[in-house]
Amino acid sequence: MKASHYCIIALAVCFTSCRDNSTSPTVHDNYNSPVTTNVTNSFTYAVNANQYSENSRNTLSFVSDSLVVTLTASNYMSGQAIVSVKDSSGAPIFADTVASNTTLAIAHLKAESPRYCDIVISGMTAKLVFVLAGE
Repeated sequence: MKASHYCIIALAVCFTSCRDNSTSPTVHDNYNSPVTTNVTNSFTYAVNANQYSENSRNTLSFVSDSLVVTLTASNYMSGQAIVSVKDSSGAPIFADTVASNTTLAIAHLKAESPRYCDIVISGMTAKLVFVLAGE
């Protein structure tokens, strides 16, 4: 695995494990405002969910057929999220359902270039981070 992919995984883990014990409002208190980064060969979705629901389809721009996937849910309390990645014909490349605290990392996932990422969240309270990167 390239050093840049370790960096992406490390950043995702750091983002979900950071804690702020202060009592003043911080960016961590910003609930239900997903942050999405979608550039060539990289897609990131993060949300600090509080009884949050969403159904979104993100069009991806990948040229790589070898992928790194990380999916992390922390501070889980309720609900679920379904994350699925599909190729241009709609065939599944990756799919997982989150309904608890979760840490998942997959390297060297060989597949057709991803075209879509569907995220369906139902009444979830948790910090959720999904990263898809080309190798």
